[in-house]
Amino acid sequence: MRHELFYERDELFDVNMVITISIDVEGTVTEDEAESAFRNAIAANEILNTKIVLDSNGNAFYEENLTPRSSLYKADGDLDVIRINEERRRFKVEEGEYIRAFVKENDAGASILFLMHHLGGDGKSLLYFIEDFMRFLSGAECDFKIMRRTENRAKLDAVSSAVAEYYNKRWCGKIFTFDDLDKSFESYWSRRISTIETEVIDEDEMAFIMTKCHEAGVKFTAFLTARLISDRKGIMDIGYAVDYRHDKNRSMGNQVSGISIKYRYNSAKSLMENARRIQRKLDSKLQAHSKGSYVLSFVSRLNPTLRDAVSMEHSGYFHDKVSYRLAKLMGYVGKIKDYSITNLKVADIPVRYGRYEIKQMMFAGPVVSYGQNLISVVTCNGKTVISRHTRKEIK
Repeated sequence: MRHELFYERDELFDVNMVITISIDVEGTVTEDEAESAFRNAIAANEILNTKIVLDSNGNAFYEENLTPRSSLYKADGDLDVIRINEERRRFKVEEGEYIRAFVKENDAGASILFLMHHLGGDGKSLLYFIEDFMRFLSGAECDFKIMRRTENRAKLDAVSSAVAEYYNKRWCGKIFTFDDLDKSFESYWSRRISTIETEVIDEDEMAFIMTKCHEAGVKFTAFLTARLISDRKGIMDIGYAVDYRHDKNRSMGNQVSGISIKYRYNSAKSLMENARRIQRKLDSKLQAHSKGSYVLSFVSRLNPTLRDAVSMEHSGYFHDKVSYRLAKLMGYVGKIKDYSITNLKVADIPVRYGRYEIKQMMFAGPVVSYGQNLISVVTCNGKTVISRHTRKEIK
């Protein structure tokens, strides 16, 4: 089995690719039971039994891997401290390491932290992996799931095609290796950490908010956007992750795209009026996106090693006139997005598994190189958790 990295190539040399989900589980979880459930869940997902291979021409592939490196550990300390430390330790995707899980037992059951490299899948992929893990933990079985990847429908317009061709022709063609990634990663994270702040909205408060949203004709994401930027001046550049599972499959794999809007908050208008205006912009972008993803169409036209170089420009490891100009165009250097928002909505997995129950869940997407404030939302078991994931320089 061999599949070339295509739309997901941008995740290969990006140093900000860790997706986080933590769950609080009620019910006794032993170390042996957790380890067995984790191994079974890994075996049940094809993509987690691959590794990333680079050839001498700079092409990258998912290849079958008989010794997956994803691991589960027993945790004694603070899980957020563990997350900070693990985020700064590179996932060895070339050895098949996509997920690290940490189990911390408590009186009620356990808190479990899942960290996944984006090449293992998107936020929903990790959600579905947790479902597999919980099913195996409860003694149930799961079907084997083949890997699924983004399927794009769009054709690129002539101007954008010409822009991509312009950069391809002028690119020097440098090929990067995993040794380069190690050096880039170490240098970048030696002077940075990321923080996650959370807000929990209970079921009654969320019901009140959604009633107000319904009356105003807006969805929660538009409301959240308006609330986030209500005290900001100037035009905000806001990106949104968009689920790209056209057939609603529940397989693991990177099946996400994105859209963006620009909006200046009007302080003379109410919060909900601003949310309505944001909703109209979102609806327009989503309607166009339903015909195909512009972002995916554009990056797929670029030389793969040039896409690597754009990530290396952000990390500061590599500089070239052509890749720098493209990195600036794509928002990897210079002016980056003010906010990036990803909303998993109500987690579409069960909360009860035999004697176990997921009491609460927190989701945080990676602070991708073209963003600085990643806002993530998930609702589970009646609680909506909003996280703000931010990179910070170490002084």
